[in-house]
Order: sequence, then structure tokens, then C-alpha cells
Amino acid sequence: MEDIFTIANKNFKSRLIVGTGKYKDFEETAKAVKASGADIVTVAVRRVNILDKKQPLLMDYLDPKSITYLPNTAGCYSSEDALRTLRLAREMGGWRLVKLEVLGDKKTLYPNMIETIKSTEILVKEGFEVMVYCTDDPILSKKS
Repeated sequence: MEDIFTIANKNFKSRLIVGTGKYKDFEETAKAVKASGADIVTVAVRRVNILDKKQPLLMDYLDPKSITYLPNTAGCYSSEDALRTLRLAREMGGWRLVKLEVLGDKKTLYPNMIETIKSTEILVKEGFEVMVYCTDDPILSKKS
């Protein structure tokens, strides 16, 4: 029996989600993702090259037709920044399945749950499927 993992009406074979940051280059990123067996990769929209045509693009190494990109809002500290970032991702690639991170501070990187809940409500109304980086507080987590 095959173990299928479903998110936003899409089936995946692996439950592992791998980040695409912190590798030395895109070639190493692609090798690591392939070795992991992951079907989904997170992509920090604010940190990925989308303008400089002379620089390599992540899509040249990880085909978004064969692996699911999960745009995220890494580095966002307000609802406004997170919303702008994910709207940009939607415009760039049509992505609706996203990972929302609204950070509270740079030292701990804990989420700001008030801003996260605010952002989640808006994004869902706009048709996004939102995976949320949240605290382990079950009461707050149920709100987002």
C-alpha cells in the first residue's frame, strides 16, 4: 500500500519538505533535493533571483513541473511584507500553495502570531492555500 500525503488537493509520495537556501549553489541544491526524495521545496521569495537574467535561476536546476515549489515569506516581519511577498509569488509563477512566516524578532525567529493570523485570514480570502509557520500554542494555532 502506497502512503500518499495530500496538501491542497495534490498528492505527494514524500512528507519531507526541503528548503532551497543555504547551499553553495543551485547545482548542490538540486543534488540535495534529489537525494532527499522530497516532492516539495520551500523557496524564500525575497531571496531568490528574479530580475538578473545573467545570473542562474533556481528553475534551471529544479523543474517546477516535477517538484512542487512552496514559496515562503522568510525574512518578513510584518503582515504587509508577507502579503506583498506572496502576492508577488502568485504573479511570478501562479503559486497559490504557500508557506507563511511572519517573524517576531531576528534573534529567536519565533513567529509573530498576531501578524500571522492577520495575514492568513487575508490570504485565504484571496484564494491562497496557506501552510503556516506558527507557535506550538494550540489555541493560537487553531486561529491561523
